[in-house]
Amino acid sequence: MDKKTTLKTLEQLIQLETKAILTYDQALETVTDSVIRAQLESLKARHADHAELLSSQILKMANEMIAEHWDAITSAALRGQIPEAGPKMRFAANS
Repeated sequence: MDKKTTLKTLEQLIQLETKAILTYDQALETVTDSVIRAQLESLKARHADHAELLSSQILKMANEMIAEHWDAITSAALRGQIPEAGPKMRFAANS
């Protein structure tokens, strides 16, 4: 799997984990039984941990990609060829 596909997959997994966390939050608003609440909180924490792990992998890959292309990035910057960040600029995994 290439880096772009891997990043897109990691991003999708984070979105799923975030949706799961929000679902557990909704359930915790209505559940009053302490045993069930504890189980829901435990499951929610596992999803949060997984989302954090996925996020760290994305950051690691991004740092590796920057390091890999650092000379080209700095050379382009020195020539003034780096576009300004704006609303249309997107992360490579979203392209």
